Formats: sequence, C-alpha cells, structure tokens
Amino acid sequence: MMDRNKLILTVLVASVAVNLVFIGGIGYRSSNMREFGPRPFPPNVGWVVRDLSEERRMELEPLLEQSYSEIRPIRREMGQAQRRVNELMASDTFDAQALDQAFTALREANERYQSLSHQQTITLFNELSEEERQIAQEFVQRRGPRDGADRSRGRNGRPGFRRGGPAGPQGGPGQPPFRPDRSGTAPPPGNPDQ
Repeated sequence: MMDRNKLILTVLVASVAVNLVFIGGIGYRSSNMREFGPRPFPPNVGWVVRDLSEERRMELEPLLEQSYSEIRPIRREMGQAQRRVNELMASDTFDAQALDQAFTALREANERYQSLSHQQTITLFNELSEEERQIAQEFVQRRGPRDGADRSRGRNGRPGFRRGGPAGPQGGPGQPPFRPDRSGTAPPPGNPDQ
C-alpha cells in the first residue's frame, strides 16, 4: 500500500513538472511575440519591412496584408502538394507514376508561389525610398534583423541560416568560388571534383 502511494505521488510530481515546463514555454513564446506587435508580418514579403520604423511599417501594412491574402491560397496549395508527396513516399505500395505527378504538382505550385512572391517584392520595393531599399538589402546580406536575433530562424540566437557563418559555407551563395591554387583553403564539402 505504501509503495503504491509513493508511485502515485512520484507520477503526480512528474506530471506537474512537465506541465510547468510547457506553460513556461508557452509564456516565453507569447512574451517574445509581443515584441513584434500584435501580428507578425506575412512571411512572403514581410522581411522587406522588418528593419523599418514602426510608423513606416504601419503605412505599408495594407500592402502587406493584400500580398498575404493573394499568396495564401498558393501557400495552402503548396502544403497540400507537399503532404501528397509525403504520403506517396511513405505508402506501403510504391506508385512511381503517382509520385511523379505529385512532384510535378508541387513544382508547379512552387513556381507560382515564387513568381507571385517576386512580383510582390517588386511592388513593395517600388513603394520604398532608396534608403529603405538599402535597409532591406542589408537585411538580406546579413540574413537577419539588425539586433542579430532572428526569432523565427537560426539556432542558439545566431542570425545565420547556414553553416559557415552569416555568409554561408565556403563556395556557397555569396562566397567566392573555391580555388585549388590558393593555399589554406579546403574544397566545399560534397564536391569530389575539386
């Protein structure tokens, strides 16, 4: 009887501890979300305005909301196409033709998304001053907001998206190509021809 009571007490304490961890995590996330205002900016072109003043972001909000409502159906379609691909790849019976069609649908949705996203970026940049366009370009160059804390991406508070620092791996995008004639450099991983 005593062992059963100890077991129940142990399970109860463990359950309370797990619940407190989850509640703390939710509270932490909620408090960090408030730093950016009541709603995060749309993911497709919201990065353009992240480093602008709050007043300027509010001026551009109608344009951002419009772009988000235009791109939302394509994002949904991409998600459905990706789920279909995942289902077919995980299926017990492999159907190459169905998987090929699913990949085609995913690729087409992705191309529509990219095309619309690029057009929306052009439209938004058209509304920015030269200085504001420079600020947006700097955001892309450093791959994160000015304070260095990209809460939606990155690991351990670091703003970089790729291994090798903010500029990416050697030989990667934005980096000079690998040169075998230069001493002290190693070829990029995964390229046996260099």
